[in-house]
Amino acid sequence: MYLRHEPGYLFIPIMVDTLNRLGIEKQILLGNKYIHLLEEVGHIAALEETNSITKQKAIELCINLTQAKAKNKYFYDALVKYMTGDSNSFIYELLLPYKALHRGDIFLFSIAILDFDNEVAHKIIQYWFVIIGSFLLLDDASDIEADKQNNHENAFLECGLDAKGITEIKLFLGSLLTTIKTFNKPLARAIDNQFVKMAELPHIKQYLNN
Repeated sequence: MYLRHEPGYLFIPIMVDTLNRLGIEKQILLGNKYIHLLEEVGHIAALEETNSITKQKAIELCINLTQAKAKNKYFYDALVKYMTGDSNSFIYELLLPYKALHRGDIFLFSIAILDFDNEVAHKIIQYWFVIIGSFLLLDDASDIEADKQNNHENAFLECGLDAKGITEIKLFLGSLLTTIKTFNKPLARAIDNQFVKMAELPHIKQYLNN
């Protein structure tokens, strides 16, 4: 498996593959209803990213878009609580340690129309977080200097870019890859290889070798 320089482009197809591995039928995941919802949520996310709307407005729009279509009440109630700041949700137990790695969580609303049990709901959240966390770490590693100048969210900046913080990031990445190996070994190898290559770039090497 090859990950292009902007791995965010691969997140949706890889997550769709992961949902299929968890038992959701391929014809549903490739059907017009699910793809259309992905596009609608993606449009809302793009409006937020470009500061055309606030995060709160984006969440409101996604709730309005999905609340009548949600299949699993346990999952959906937990998602709405999480996205609106209520910590009384199983999702909080699965959060990653860096806030910057949750900047794409609004896409979780695209899962609302899928049918699955509560056990699978936990796995979806866990696998979603480790996959998107790995991809966003790749993105953040390549954008350290630009994000520093523009004051953008970045997990490496969040860790402090000192020896302690970088060590924590390395250990954290190892834990992400360990989890990914349990359900997609080729993906774990591809992400690991991408980090190895990226670690040799001069503007990144200075930090990773602290």
